[in-house]
Formats: sequence, structure tokens, C-alpha cells
Amino acid sequence: MDKKQQYEENLETIGMRIEEGGAFLDDLKKADIGDTDLSEMKENGAINISGKNVTFTSKGQEEFNTLIRRHRLAERLMSDILNIGGESMEKHACEFEHILSTDITESICTLLGHPTTCPHGKAIPPGDCCSNRRRDLEPLILPLDSLSAGEGGKILYISTRDHYRLDKLTSIGLMPGTIVKVHQKQPALVVLFDETTLSMDTEIARDIYVKKIK
Repeated sequence: MDKKQQYEENLETIGMRIEEGGAFLDDLKKADIGDTDLSEMKENGAINISGKNVTFTSKGQEEFNTLIRRHRLAERLMSDILNIGGESMEKHACEFEHILSTDITESICTLLGHPTTCPHGKAIPPGDCCSNRRRDLEPLILPLDSLSAGEGGKILYISTRDHYRLDKLTSIGLMPGTIVKVHQKQPALVVLFDETTLSMDTEIARDIYVKKIK
């Protein structure tokens, strides 16, 4: 592992600790981030150290957001398109995060339909393509409400933090792997799946991401 990759691995470890509630010196040392590593990161302007607490500077936060965006988009690519899961998904995502250029990262995000969470439910920081909604590439993954009447898709994931809504959808059979078809969009969105006909609010349909089936 070269010095740049080691720096990025350390940055990712610190950032994930911060996401989980805080990065503390004792925990970081257990993760093999030593005093020399931390000193170099501080000199580079990426972190602040106050007592035993480590936090990002604005520069460090930006670097982490870029890195973790690549990692989590790679996880979505592995999971949703290549059907790779588990330890293999994580291994390949770790390799991808160090080699993806900005242009390729934005293209992957566009093709995946600008996902907001990784397969583990953690947030994917948005990129420029998410606000500009690039139109030079056709997304492979779309919100259910964007399908036309007669079109179908395979549910890949449901992007909602509303646990009640998620439980309700899965209890009626709308879960990853389910094949759905849009029966009509007006005057109400109606979908067909597993011999079931369901009228659905557009707001809910926007949280259900599918890979279109031709």
C-alpha cells in the first residue's frame, strides 16, 4: 500500500468513526493509526486534535466526502448491477475508491440514478451530477414513479428512513428482488406484482428504486 492509499484509508477510518459518534485517539490507535500518521494529517490540514478527540477540518471533511462517495457508489455498483455482495463487494469497493476519477465517479452515479444511500443504508454524499442531473447518460436505476405505464422493473432497494413505511412495503411483498409493472399512472399510480394490484402514492414510489426490465 503506497503512502497516498494509506492516507486515504486513515481518512476513511476517522470519517466513519466520526459518523458513528466520534473519533478518539485510543480507538484510532487500535485501528493502527499511529501518532506519526495523525501528525502528518494534522500538518496537511485535514484534522484537528483536541484532547483525545479527533475532528475534521473543512478540508478533511471534503476529502472524506469525496473518498466515501466513491466507496459507497462502488458498493451500489457491485450490489445492484454486478450482483456482488458480502465480503467480496466490500473488498472490490475498497479497491475502486482509490482509482476512480471524478468523471468516472459522476458517470457511475448517473447510471445508478443518483442513489442517496449505500447497500448498508449509509449516506452517499451528493456530487455535482446530482444537482445538475446530467442528461448525457441514461440511468440504469430509476425511481419507480419514473417508469411509464406498461414498463416494468426489478426492485433493487428502497431509499427511505421511515421504518414504518419500509415495514409496510415489505409486508405486502414490495422488497428487493420483486418484479413490478406500472399498470397506470393517471389518475393514480397503480402497480402490479406477484398477482397483486396496488394503488400507490407517487411520494412512496419515488423511494423505490428499480432496474428497468426491457
